[in-house]
Amino acid sequence: MNVPEGCKHRDRFKKREKDYECEVILRGGTIVEHDGCVTNGGCDLVAYDDRRFFLIEIKGGEISRKDTEKIVKQIEKCEEYYNIFVEHRRKIRLFLRCIKKGKKKGIKDFIREKLKRNKIRIEDCQGSFDLTDYD
Repeated sequence: MNVPEGCKHRDRFKKREKDYECEVILRGGTIVEHDGCVTNGGCDLVAYDDRRFFLIEIKGGEISRKDTEKIVKQIEKCEEYYNIFVEHRRKIRLFLRCIKKGKKKGIKDFIREKLKRNKIRIEDCQGSFDLTDYD
């Protein structure tokens, strides 16, 4: 994979956004900071190991209809960029919603449905999210 070395992170990466923080962990894998490092635009991170290839967008706070459209487009853009590198790996599209401890709010049904129709999983991140055993 032709990725600048400064964009590769061994098995963990911490994303800070306003009042939110989410550390993504993949033991034995590689995490690539995509948006703002490899290119401008696309998903925030891609992470991979021998079995899986994750396309990850991370966002904190309220999620609007406009945000939902942006999440879908960013993940699709990354998928196009890395398509030849997925190979035998299982592809997982993932949206990590950063939430503060004790401040969990639901996601509106239309947002949940839009992401589901686009085969994007939704998970909450309260400080850290471990992909190591995630399937």
